[in-house]
Amino acid sequence: MKKKITLLTVTLAFIFSIFQVSAALGMGWCDGGPRLNGKYEALNLTEQQKSKMREIDQNTYSQTRDLRIKLMDSMHDLKQLQLQPKPDNAKIEAKINEVNDLRGKIHSVVQQSRQQCWSVLTPEQQGQIKQFRGQNGSGIKGNWNR
Repeated sequence: MKKKITLLTVTLAFIFSIFQVSAALGMGWCDGGPRLNGKYEALNLTEQQKSKMREIDQNTYSQTRDLRIKLMDSMHDLKQLQLQPKPDNAKIEAKINEVNDLRGKIHSVVQQSRQQCWSVLTPEQQGQIKQFRGQNGSGIKGNWNR
């Protein structure tokens, strides 16, 4: 029973990690990605704003690239540990901690990027984003508690 609970916990952590990686790969909305749900153009960003957001997005990508690669490698290692005939719970727990640490680092960089993008916007554009959030229920994902 204890092995089943451990395996279930590890599996859930692994699945959650995959969701975190996919979220991190989306990086946010500075790149005009899906988080604005097609409303990127409605913000009427200036060329200067677009340029700054592209710079922020590129910096975020650069800062998280190695972390994302390490995260994928660690998740693979975790899966391999889980598939051992006699899984070592201590090694699995250490690998889960490593995966969570990497996810936290990526999340921190992405949140910082979102804050930088937010500061590029005018108050009117910030208001538009708040309106977008209310139009489809969940709105733009991320921490936009402003």
